[in-house]
Amino acid sequence: MKRPTKQEMVLEIYDREAMGEVTAREIAIINQGLVEEFGEGGAMAPAEIARILRTEDLPVRYEQIFRMESPTDKYENLFGGLNAYETLAEAEETLRQIDELYRNFQRAGDRTGTRFARQAAQRIKRNTTALSQSPKLTPDARLKMGEVAQWVTVWLQTPDIFSQWLVLRKAAAEFKTLFGEAEPGNNKLENK
Repeated sequence: MKRPTKQEMVLEIYDREAMGEVTAREIAIINQGLVEEFGEGGAMAPAEIARILRTEDLPVRYEQIFRMESPTDKYENLFGGLNAYETLAEAEETLRQIDELYRNFQRAGDRTGTRFARQAAQRIKRNTTALSQSPKLTPDARLKMGEVAQWVTVWLQTPDIFSQWLVLRKAAAEFKTLFGEAEPGNNKLENK
């Protein structure tokens, strides 16, 4: 038997649950059914579910639907502000926050959360790699951005040993020669 599409599942759940007017409660029930059928990635934005139902001339209370968060809003809100890396200390703190969220989601079995954590780290890696090559930054600032890109690479490859690795990296003679003791605030980036 052919697996139903998400659109077909939305309508099937609506019928199966004998729903009448669709409010935020019904959208939540439909999304739960989609997750049960398709896994974590099966959830749909509330407005998308409402559109499918409206196309079938089913009654939808839009004022409630538009106030609902999409399934990924909580993750976007958690990770949206985690991009501070103007100093090595800020970069370290940002990576520690991403790591903590990653581990919390991992313990909870939340694959969407762990995926968002990895994507946040990948975004920082792309940005710091680009900045490490930017002629607009001083050579010292480019060096620091390259260092942060290396940190993120290690975290992405082996998050379980990142904390220990970073302690060893900061204690290495090469690191101290390049960056000093990396006290908070003394490693601000400077434009040329």
